[in-house]
Amino acid sequence: MAAATEYVKRETSTAVIVLPQLLAEIFAAVEHAEIPYCLLRGYEELEGRGDLEIDVLVASGSISRFAEVLRAQGFVRLPAWGHAPHHFFLNYDRALGRWLKFDAVTVLRYGRPVRALQIDLAAECLRKRKRCGQVFVLAPEDEFFTLLLHGLLDKGHFRPERSTRLRALREQLRQSLAAYQTVEENFARYLRPALDWSAVVRACERNDLRVLLHKRKAALRQLVQRQRFAFWRRTIFALLLRHLRPLLFAGHQPGLAVALLAPDGAGKSTLAAALQKDFGLRAQLVYMGTNVAAGTVGLPTTKWLQRRLKPKSGKPRLPKFLRLLLKPVNYLNRVCEQWYRCAFVVYQKRRGRFVVCDRYVYDSWIANPTTAGLKRWRRAWLEWGWPTPDLVILLDAPGELLFARKGEHSVAWLEKQRAAYLALQPRLPQMRVVAATQTAEEVKREVIALIWKEYQSRYRL
Repeated sequence: MAAATEYVKRETSTAVIVLPQLLAEIFAAVEHAEIPYCLLRGYEELEGRGDLEIDVLVASGSISRFAEVLRAQGFVRLPAWGHAPHHFFLNYDRALGRWLKFDAVTVLRYGRPVRALQIDLAAECLRKRKRCGQVFVLAPEDEFFTLLLHGLLDKGHFRPERSTRLRALREQLRQSLAAYQTVEENFARYLRPALDWSAVVRACERNDLRVLLHKRKAALRQLVQRQRFAFWRRTIFALLLRHLRPLLFAGHQPGLAVALLAPDGAGKSTLAAALQKDFGLRAQLVYMGTNVAAGTVGLPTTKWLQRRLKPKSGKPRLPKFLRLLLKPVNYLNRVCEQWYRCAFVVYQKRRGRFVVCDRYVYDSWIANPTTAGLKRWRRAWLEWGWPTPDLVILLDAPGELLFARKGEHSVAWLEKQRAAYLALQPRLPQMRVVAATQTAEEVKREVIALIWKEYQSRYRL
């Protein structure tokens, strides 16, 4: 029996992990500032190499000092309008090529879509926190209860790793009478009779926590009844702020507009797609060129005109006189679409978004200058109204490499195009040149670091 008990302890105890350097420095600085905190969940995930979101509980009177510590570590405080009691902090780890996001709370609230149901255990959780390696974590009984509420009330499901963790915590609780009784008391205080502790025990023993989701609505109703006024006040205020977020962003913390320029074959479209999917940027991609098939934002009339003037079959479907009539309409549509795209870029930026423009008006600046008056007027008309991007990224590579990658044009032509792009630097002080001779991943890391540096310079806490 003793051997079996020892085995259980070894299997269910939390293994101490070694933190990456940046994380270790952050938690050391927080502890040095004497800020009471503890991880809410996900301790094992800190050792991962991908993008990381860290949920922490911070003493209510220490959130300002916590923000100062993160500011010194390069973090930017993100607006959290409509998401109280959450405080969001974001930074990019250039060395590992990943994002670090801290989601700090000072009270424990649950619910969806608004965290409006408060559980008054924050102070108790901080008082009983345990050291685990280089960080503080919740005591097993508190981690079990809060993790269960997170899956039940916030998510509406239990991820496999969360289910595994809950079962491991359940085994730890069996070895401490005081911890076991604490969990029982919390269930009796907040969830009984909607959800009884005995039902959770049976679900853990059967290795099926999904059965608890059938009790979710009853648990929500019970918690709402016990704090009805506070629940509706928090919910209405949060939803109101979320509807006002575009205006609040526009007035306080707009996003960034980034234009990507590159000779053919430099990997611009690949980079643009990667920035769109990136965890930290979640950039809105806007193709600003003339290729209708590559368009991401545009007018519905564009494809309609394209099908009639340039059908895929190559054989025009319309009579010649109708095609002649549609050509000025198509030109006017092109101008209106460019203005619409420019307005879309400004709108998304004002909403606090990162906007990446694949191609820009600056591409036309490297073309041969026109001397005809009508053509000069036409070009000026097409270039009118374009907003100035906050950052211009030029992907630069030798003509031989560009030709080897795509096999289009000639080395001499590509070198001429490359030189023309580089010659734009005096006219575009916000331009940054990135060597496209690197791998796609290295280019992505460098570009994200440049974008984030620009954002930090504007909004770093």
